[in-house]
Amino acid sequence: MENSSPVNRNELATSELLAVLPPEALADLAARGVRRRFAAGETVLSEGEESRSLHVVRAGVLDVLRVQQSRRSLLQKLRPGDVVGELGVLDRRPHSATVVARVASETLELDADALDEALGRHAGAARRMLGVLARLLTESKEQVTRENWQLERRVRERTQDLRRSQLEIVFRLGQVVESRDPETGRHITRMSRLSARLAEAAGLPPEQCEAVLHAAPMHDIGKVGVPDSILHKAGPLEPGEWETMRRHTTIGAEILTDSRSPVVRMAEEIALTHHERWDGSGYPRGLRGEETPLVGRICGVADVFDALVSSRHYKPAWPIDDALAELERRAGTLFDPTLVDLLSGMHDELPAIIAEDGDLASAELGH
Repeated sequence: MENSSPVNRNELATSELLAVLPPEALADLAARGVRRRFAAGETVLSEGEESRSLHVVRAGVLDVLRVQQSRRSLLQKLRPGDVVGELGVLDRRPHSATVVARVASETLELDADALDEALGRHAGAARRMLGVLARLLTESKEQVTRENWQLERRVRERTQDLRRSQLEIVFRLGQVVESRDPETGRHITRMSRLSARLAEAAGLPPEQCEAVLHAAPMHDIGKVGVPDSILHKAGPLEPGEWETMRRHTTIGAEILTDSRSPVVRMAEEIALTHHERWDGSGYPRGLRGEETPLVGRICGVADVFDALVSSRHYKPAWPIDDALAELERRAGTLFDPTLVDLLSGMHDELPAIIAEDGDLASAELGH
């Protein structure tokens, strides 16, 4: 049921996801927003239906449900300030769950086209929303894990479902980035697969390799705090601009800090250390050798290798052999020489690992 009372931009700002938008963008969204009221048991969104809007919960409680073989499983409870439908609105896929009002509830409905227009006018805000979304989604899934352990009889089934959900989140996150910046989106997918495979070659246990696959996509999440004028500058950066760019490592760590999620804690470590160098010439702390955590060294090698073999508007893609030769030349100065040796030993696998048509959702370690 619609309510004719207008939507206030301050109401939208109660959502952590929307609060990163500038006041003018919130005002534009509020002007096109609709206040909706739902009776207890009434459906807000249906699984499989086209994604046309998202809802900000203002009052009451909404249940997020997965319907399987006529049985409903509660995935999450949404309370005032929470947002539902954001993934579907961002990538326009059908809703993956059904949302029902547990009690009489009120939401603010925002049209997908209105959100697209707002993000189109404020590109920096789109990146900031992406950073918040990555953190909220990952921590939300970790909360599901903690609740699942209380249901001992269904641990195996729920753990497998959680793994699929986490992979889907990372894959969708990559798609959202790709929709805004195709170069970055493909880089995230390839670099993450390569990091996980390199972690396996380095002897990390399977659960750690899996965590690397999940955490690596967030290695550059701190770039949400870098101005567009610097992030997309065509020419060389000035010293002051370079210093601002370097801060993306510490900004990324701050975004991900204090999480209870092992995956997010690993992502924090990667975000902070993937630009450190073997000889201490990296940033932000100038760590030397094994002072840099292994996952940071792994992602640093994978990040540079994929950048070399990828085409950019300012350079063609390097052949794999040339990229490996460059890393070997820098081994022992910029890169961990053991990891570079392991990467070179994966020569025949590399074309498949960095294939353009691969995705995180279908990635399997050990193949």
